[in-house]
Amino acid sequence: MPDAISPDRLRLASHIRACNCGRGVILLDLQRDRYLGVTESVSRALAGRVDGWPVHTGMAEDAETRQDAFADGARSLLSQGILTKHLSDPPPMINLEDATASMDVEVSPAFRNFGTRRLLQFTTSVAIAAWGLRYHSLQTVARSIAARRAQLLMPEAESLQGMRSGVAAYEALRPFVFTAREKCLLDSLTLVTFLAKEGFAPRWVIGVKVGPFGAHSWVQCGKTVLNDQHAYVRQFRPILVV
Repeated sequence: MPDAISPDRLRLASHIRACNCGRGVILLDLQRDRYLGVTESVSRALAGRVDGWPVHTGMAEDAETRQDAFADGARSLLSQGILTKHLSDPPPMINLEDATASMDVEVSPAFRNFGTRRLLQFTTSVAIAAWGLRYHSLQTVARSIAARRAQLLMPEAESLQGMRSGVAAYEALRPFVFTAREKCLLDSLTLVTFLAKEGFAPRWVIGVKVGPFGAHSWVQCGKTVLNDQHAYVRQFRPILVV
């Protein structure tokens, strides 16, 4: 019986992000830097009974089947620290607009003469992003970006037009170090850091998809994707937005 497992209200742990992908729920554990899939039947059983669990639609099983699915799912996720009975701060609710445009900056010869300041800014940003991914959890990285963003939050910090010059300089420099498609997480974290040094604060996003499973990271400001094509990133449902 679920009451034997959960006499108190269950909730997602603060380091877990969840996304309903239509065939169940994908979980991102920010402490362990790993993904976990939850079956559709267990997802439906947990929906509405676990704080923070994504809304689930679809044909419901009978009460007994749903009860069993809840008990099995809750027991497993509690043992892994994904669910908790303790009070925890819910993750911030960030409304990410659907991506409908890509920045597509043109790297003109003028931007190849990026100067010493931006070259240093770029190399420092790559080092910070790579260090964070190698030695820290995604939870620590996300908190650092959120704290930095809070310091930059002024109207001009989210100026898409203001970011264009920085993105163009970044795109001119990036191919010397790595390719964006092979290193989407490093690319996105480096770009966010690079733009923060110029006073801008776009959103860092991780998205997931199923059939087959895939994960992708990109940077977005409003409805515009800065470092990818919006048609491609729309294949993914955001699971982490910072």
